[in-house]
Amino acid sequence: MSTDRAAHKERLEQIAEAAHLHHDAGGIVDNKILAFDMAKTIQHVAGPNVLELGVGDGMWSGEVIKRFGKTFIVDASAKLLAAAREKHGSSVTVFESFFEDFAPPAGLSFNTIIATHVLEHVDDPVAVLKRAREWLSPRGQVLIIVPNATSLHRQLAVMMGIQPTVYSFSPRDRQVGHVRVYDLGSLRRDIEAAGYSVVAQRGLFLKILPNYMMAGFSEDLLRALVDISDDLPAELMANLAVVAAPAGKSA
Repeated sequence: MSTDRAAHKERLEQIAEAAHLHHDAGGIVDNKILAFDMAKTIQHVAGPNVLELGVGDGMWSGEVIKRFGKTFIVDASAKLLAAAREKHGSSVTVFESFFEDFAPPAGLSFNTIIATHVLEHVDDPVAVLKRAREWLSPRGQVLIIVPNATSLHRQLAVMMGIQPTVYSFSPRDRQVGHVRVYDLGSLRRDIEAAGYSVVAQRGLFLKILPNYMMAGFSEDLLRALVDISDDLPAELMANLAVVAAPAGKSA
């Protein structure tokens, strides 16, 4: 591994420790929101072979295993993969690799690739998505979720002078290692540039305040802010969800 790669891996482990293995108040709220978001999008996950790009907080793994009896995960963080193995045992197959270097074992392809909160972290999201096309089964698809630059809470932050533009990095963006903030147009452009067609899209969670300021919100209020996203423009929601299939193929 090159010095740059080694440094990048060390940085990933630091992010894993801070953002996923030990949660502050904002991280706890984030996990609750992600669980609600998963409930809104899980119907797009087809099996039996599902590949998760990244462990994250591990909540997708449990749901995928519940539905299909197994899951596959690729991640460069040894710490996160160890946590997944400890929790799920033989139900999880893990690959320690950067997405850019990963190649599945011969003969293994995936019905669904879950790329939730991934593309905002990688250096070249189009290249990662192009590689992912090679791992899909003939009718496979990718489920993508990313934070949304034009969300209501980021627009409010600009109006209050907290950040200069909706595309500027917030403290939370820096903490979890974001390298870009997508809006719906830029997300679709990257997906289409990688050779996919958008099958479905939606917004998730009406975020009105930073995570740490929502720590006292009840479960019912958080759930309502997720459910109301069904009736509001995607461009105002905290997260954007897209289902994509290789162009010319139906999912």
